[in-house]
Amino acid sequence: MNNALKNSINVILKAALNEDKIHSDITTLSLVDSRVISCEIKFKEKAVLCGTKIVTHIAKNFNKKIKIEWKYNDGDLIKRGTRVGLITGPANKILSIERILLNFLQKTSGIATSTSILYKSIKNTKIKLLDTRKTTPGWRLIEKYSVKVGGGNNHRLDLSKLILIKDNHIKFCNGINKALKKLQKAKSKNEVEVEVKSIHQLNEALKFKIKRIMLDNFNLSDTKKAIKIIRKYPKVEIEVSGGIKVAKIKEISNLDIDFISAGSITHSSQSIDISMNVLK
Repeated sequence: MNNALKNSINVILKAALNEDKIHSDITTLSLVDSRVISCEIKFKEKAVLCGTKIVTHIAKNFNKKIKIEWKYNDGDLIKRGTRVGLITGPANKILSIERILLNFLQKTSGIATSTSILYKSIKNTKIKLLDTRKTTPGWRLIEKYSVKVGGGNNHRLDLSKLILIKDNHIKFCNGINKALKKLQKAKSKNEVEVEVKSIHQLNEALKFKIKRIMLDNFNLSDTKKAIKIIRKYPKVEIEVSGGIKVAKIKEISNLDIDFISAGSITHSSQSIDISMNVLK
């Protein structure tokens, strides 16, 4: 993990500890002492494992006596009922941090699994699956890490990383033509991507020097038409977006495109059912 990801985890961890009032765990304080226990971490459904380094980092920062031995690595496809890790340490510390550890692991594994399902549906291996900025506030670096574990790639990290002209920018400027002319006057040296919703908008955008065209919610027929037009401009990349699910990926992934972007892999991924059980 890089420092930026660690810092992001630390910020969320601090909020999680405060939210759960972990040092006021009246149940554990009443019933559990510091004797060493072992617990298994078990997947209760088939999924892609993600977050082992994150969970280890959290446990170590909470209490250095907590140790986790992972049986599998991030990116491994895990069968239902599989023990993926063994956690040992003071019982009172493990049982207090249990839910926070599982919350991180369930969420990251859920995103990696959703990403993997879409990624494996792409027929043309030259096409890259991208995430979006449709992330949970504060969780962006963690969620984008999970996307990469699942086989995807990261689109721009934040608003400073690329000029992406979307529908509301176009409406504000009264059209793509005026928006791109305004950008020309600003003499920006940043790479430019333009989201288009029709063949007409596409033809307007291609009059200017741009890096990538995003075909947003195009039907299959118009997507094919747009590809033929764009490929007359060899340096322009093609990204397809909008309603990306397995069925649509199978429909478009044999086309001559460069990227497929899917917001659903971060904003709609379902957490994986994972348990932690004390071993006798």
